[in-house]
Amino acid sequence: MDVLGHIGYGIRPSARGRGLATQALREMIALGRDRGPGRVLLVCFAGNHASVKTIERCGGVLESAVRTGSGEVLRYWIEV
Repeated sequence: MDVLGHIGYGIRPSARGRGLATQALREMIALGRDRGPGRVLLVCFAGNHASVKTIERCGGVLESAVRTGSGEVLRYWIEV
């Protein structure tokens, strides 16, 4: 199974809380499916509860939590 890439996204503060990140992530996952079977990596800071919820809502499976100089980072994989 190939690694199709890394997905990153950001939502401006005035647009948060409307489900836009979930919608955008689902669209990006769908684009990945068009490229064939594989998986994508998503990372976020452990304290970014909105991103954790978005990733998990879209099927992200936690692989690990890694300590960095900037704080704890969670690594998720989504199969496409």
